[in-house]
Amino acid sequence: MNQQDLNPEKILKQLQETETKFQKTEEELSYLKSIIEYTEDAIVGIGLDGTILTWNPGAEMIYGYTSQEAVGNSVTMLIPPYNTDEISLILAWIKSGERVTHYETLRRRKDGSLVSVSLSVSPMKDRTGEVVGASSIARDITADRKLELKLEESEEKFREVFNNANDAIFLHLIKADGQPGSFTEVNDVACQRLGYNHDELLKMKPSDIDSTETRQSMPQFMGKIQSEGTATFETVQVTKEGSEIPVEMSSHLFNLRGEKMVLSIARDITRRKEAEAQLRKSLEEKELLLKEIHHRVKNNLMVISSLLSLQSRYIKDKAALEVFKESQRRARSMALIHKMLYQSTDLKCIDFGDYIKTLTRELFRTYITGDNIKLNLDLGKTLLDINTAVPLGLIVNELISNSLKHAFPDNVPGEITVKFHKEGDQFHFMVADTGVGLPEDLDFTKTRSLGMRLVNTLVDQMNGTIELDRTKGTCFLIKFTEEEFNDVSL
Repeated sequence: MNQQDLNPEKILKQLQETETKFQKTEEELSYLKSIIEYTEDAIVGIGLDGTILTWNPGAEMIYGYTSQEAVGNSVTMLIPPYNTDEISLILAWIKSGERVTHYETLRRRKDGSLVSVSLSVSPMKDRTGEVVGASSIARDITADRKLELKLEESEEKFREVFNNANDAIFLHLIKADGQPGSFTEVNDVACQRLGYNHDELLKMKPSDIDSTETRQSMPQFMGKIQSEGTATFETVQVTKEGSEIPVEMSSHLFNLRGEKMVLSIARDITRRKEAEAQLRKSLEEKELLLKEIHHRVKNNLMVISSLLSLQSRYIKDKAALEVFKESQRRARSMALIHKMLYQSTDLKCIDFGDYIKTLTRELFRTYITGDNIKLNLDLGKTLLDINTAVPLGLIVNELISNSLKHAFPDNVPGEITVKFHKEGDQFHFMVADTGVGLPEDLDFTKTRSLGMRLVNTLVDQMNGTIELDRTKGTCFLIKFTEEEFNDVSL
């Protein structure tokens, strides 16, 4: 050693540098120790024979053993009995210089319970680079695993429901132009019904399984789905073999990770369509039967009218003869209703305005030989069912016949006005004439005239009211509310 090497200033400088490095090293060690002490992960030093060398508080928190209980013992104390070969395999990797990262496994706690951990193991080397041990970092992932298991269970349940639903379920994207894109998922029912396997359907889009008519209507359906968020409509799907299946489609729009998706549930309505066709056929048969009934009733009433006409030829008494003729006209007025129902497309109702027009013209031809009486008709297009039309038809016949027979003696000129309208829930029927009028002392509700007694009885039957105005001739106003029509099962 020369004199220069013993220079006090140089030695002091070297000591100061060494002290600085030492302090820095201590700070780094303190920092690392702090990380090891306060981390929630288990950091364990392990010898190549499996002996636990170091044990941090995180390891105590996860495994339940204190440092005194763990250090010096074999790491196998943490391994479940059925998995003891695991540590030998890990140590073999470490001895060869390999690392183990994010290895998920189970560890046994002091109380015997199991904990799920994500394990990372790295080799520890000395200055010469020789592996002398292993550093193990374990993170408790029990909560994560429980969440994953719940998600897996939820997904499994969803998949069970999805694939075992009675209806076919389709999930598809919506393209930029608003039209349906390719399927992203379909269930087993969709595959079985259409004859395609799962992979084949995922390469297709709705238009590939829709009928030609459905494809033409698809823009309208998609517009409704996007504007309202949901739509239900009937459509036809085509199987791989080319057969058509009618379905009721219920579609819902939603967003999945920023993309517009449509979930559609298709219910096979083949049986419903068959039942509807059968019902239509049955209804057509019943309509034909009803038409035939109305036709036969009309014919029978005309036969009765003809018989009365034939019988009247042998009657000499004028009063009796008039009774026969009135009965004949009543039968014809009822026959006219059944004739119009037979000719109508609606077997429930009759256009009563049209009925009044036809009946009054027939009565005019029967009673009037000149042109002294003017007929005024104010009739709305009002539908009545047969339960109301028959009694009201007889009332029309009686009131107009009375005006024609008695209001204008000796061909006195005048007018007959007939009105029929609906005002709110109530029907108003009026027959008025400008003739000689009824006697002031005549009570029309108690008259012995068969015609007026019939009118009063029929008005009561219809739960209506009848009013008489004698101001200008005779005016009858009948008001009634139509009762609900009940179909008769055939």
